[in-house]
Amino acid sequence: METAATASRGPRLPGGSLLLDTGIFVLGLVVVAGVVHAWWTAGADPRLLTALAVSLPLGWVLTRFPLMVTGVASGIYVPFAPVVLFYLLVVHQPRTALAAWALTALPAYFVDRRPWQSRVFNAGSSILSSLLATTVLGAVAPARPVDPRMLLAVLLGAATYYATDTVLSAVSIAVERHRTLVSELAEPGALVGGGLFLLVAALGYLSGAVRLAMPGWVAALTLLPSMAVVVAAWAWRRAHQSRRQQRALFEAAVRVHAVTTVEELLQALETQGTALVSSGRLQVRSRPPTRREIGCELGDDPRRWLVAARPASGHAEQFDEVALASLASLASAALLRVRLAAETERLALVDALTGLANRRAFTTHLETRVDGGAAGDTAVAVLFVDLDGFKAVNDTLGHAAGDELLTETAHRLRRAVGAEGFVARLGGDEFAAVLPDVFPGAADDTAAAVVTALRQPFLLGAGPATISASVGVTASEPGDDADALLSRADAAMYVAKRAGGGRSVLGV
Repeated sequence: METAATASRGPRLPGGSLLLDTGIFVLGLVVVAGVVHAWWTAGADPRLLTALAVSLPLGWVLTRFPLMVTGVASGIYVPFAPVVLFYLLVVHQPRTALAAWALTALPAYFVDRRPWQSRVFNAGSSILSSLLATTVLGAVAPARPVDPRMLLAVLLGAATYYATDTVLSAVSIAVERHRTLVSELAEPGALVGGGLFLLVAALGYLSGAVRLAMPGWVAALTLLPSMAVVVAAWAWRRAHQSRRQQRALFEAAVRVHAVTTVEELLQALETQGTALVSSGRLQVRSRPPTRREIGCELGDDPRRWLVAARPASGHAEQFDEVALASLASLASAALLRVRLAAETERLALVDALTGLANRRAFTTHLETRVDGGAAGDTAVAVLFVDLDGFKAVNDTLGHAAGDELLTETAHRLRRAVGAEGFVARLGGDEFAAVLPDVFPGAADDTAAAVVTALRQPFLLGAGPATISASVGVTASEPGDDADALLSRADAAMYVAKRAGGGRSVLGV
């Protein structure tokens, strides 16, 4: 929605304000019908056609080029088209001027590219605001238009127009967003926008006064400063949007390169991307954009798109498409970085040969489980496994066969320990496992299952091999730490090995 002072906001959501906006539009239609009826019953002043010849083309052009006042975080859009209304009020009778402006504003806003609810509101609000402005100006205007008091009357009418349009907009947005009217009226920059709107009205008065006091060709020259303002407003909007998106893109780049997980990255994209697009809302989703949306694929697996609503204006759409492409490029690089970091972290915790957890991962897991047991959770048991006869396999069948045996040992350990156990290769031919010590004797049974599983012959590529395993078993006790628990299991394993191997021993 664009009103006399509307700060940059997020997209309008369908809700309670639709009825209010429609009501404002209906009131605007009533005003149009009323002023046309009054013009007809007053004798159908033919000067209305002259007024329309000026207001229709100018209104259509100027509606698309509002002025904009920028701040650090927001922008205030000030309509430039009402300059035509104040020109008409100086040159024509109030009834004729109001009829010409009402018949201009209605189609001018309806052929805009904004969403329909915004078009409906803008048309209705503009007509109602012009009615009050015309009423106030007609009550205080002097008989002679070229008079300082007429300028004051125009400024008073402009202030009325601005205040009415601002209040109507604030009410609509407050209803829609379930906020208080005071918070909407306190939008930063509203006073600056009001001052700029008074300058717009003064320009309209100047054009009208020149038209009455000087030849027509001189009055036509007043179009030059108006067009200069239009061009400046257009350039200013593009420059502001470019600066805003560059700043938002820089902030997004800083944010996305600071995240460490994919989930954080996707959330950062939606949060930072909100300030990047004209609609004020960006989504990361698995579905491509529809015809009413614009988007850019992230080039990730699974496939994701950055999607935003299609802007009302063509140049805004161009800016948004470039911004989305830039953000998608940043996001793709960040996704690759996050995934590589996660893969590097994963590899740092995995034994490359067997695919089991390595010593570092085992120690971290055991510390977590022991700390949990100290907090009152279930106690844990540790199995320390050392292979008996592994060196002989390496020496007789070769290192490749030894690697194959270690890999098969990992598979057997996983099956013997079960889904609830955590198995790791500590290094060489040493393995360990952590499992919950829920039932008395459960850890002993698991250790016996490990001994049995590893006693079975291994059918390797270089030939069959037979080994055994020495297993030390210990259970956690209050006050234990991870190092003490692993040391007891290690000591129990050596007891089993000194006893001839191929057995399990419970450590104390």
